[in-house]
Amino acid sequence: MKQAVLVHYYSGHLFFTAAALFLLVVLLDVTGVSRGNAAGRRITGFVALLALALGAMGAPPMPLYLWVPVAIATAACVVAGFGEKRRPFTGIAAAVAVIVAVALEVPYHVDPTGIRRPKHLMVMGDSLSSGGFGEKTIWHQRMGDMAVTNLALPSDGVREALEHQAPMLLPPGNEQVVLIEIGGNDMLEGTPPDAFAKALDGLARAARRNGRKVVMLELPLLPGAWRYGLAQRQVARRHGVALIPKRLLAAVLLDPLDTSDGLHLTDRGHAALANGIRASLGW
Repeated sequence: MKQAVLVHYYSGHLFFTAAALFLLVVLLDVTGVSRGNAAGRRITGFVALLALALGAMGAPPMPLYLWVPVAIATAACVVAGFGEKRRPFTGIAAAVAVIVAVALEVPYHVDPTGIRRPKHLMVMGDSLSSGGFGEKTIWHQRMGDMAVTNLALPSDGVREALEHQAPMLLPPGNEQVVLIEIGGNDMLEGTPPDAFAKALDGLARAARRNGRKVVMLELPLLPGAWRYGLAQRQVARRHGVALIPKRLLAAVLLDPLDTSDGLHLTDRGHAALANGIRASLGW
């Protein structure tokens, strides 16, 4: 149960739960269903506050210029009070803001398309991809008959990957894909988000050189670390990088049988990551 709750949070699905709760109470209030008695209004108000709290906890990494209107509209909706005459107008405004936020977030939870199975896969990453922690087979060795060049180094952050791994990329060729699995160490060690974003931009630019296809694993974010996720999404849009939804890494890292210490993958964890990447990309 605990694992399922944590996966729900770190996958980003908590935001959708909060949005559904909020839209439900707005619907009940606007249609008058919850206005009939004081108990109904109190319950509606409690659920609305719960939805706001869950939404804040599970807030996806959107820019502030998108989040501020949503926060203002939903807070105004609750402050206006349930059952008030002006309530339908604030409720409808808040519902529209939430629906827009959900519509903007949904694409990041959909598996990418258009990345054909390559003949040659190059991997840039950290200890999740480097191996060397007691496993027998690393995840990218389970990808079938494609050639693999593993550039990942344990303990590397994005800046180190840009310095040490990017120069080792092979010359661009036909049917190459670069997979980037990086950023966990930056988040855990507190790399300044601006420095993280700048280095990640350079890493994506190097990987994309001469038209290579690039895939990046989105990070499940620690509380308060939304700027790392925002940087990933902005870099992905800027350079045409396909993002694998963070539910994959969240599910693998939060399964106690998939890691030896909560961070490094067991053979079962490597198999789960390989299967998840293949399923996400249709390989």
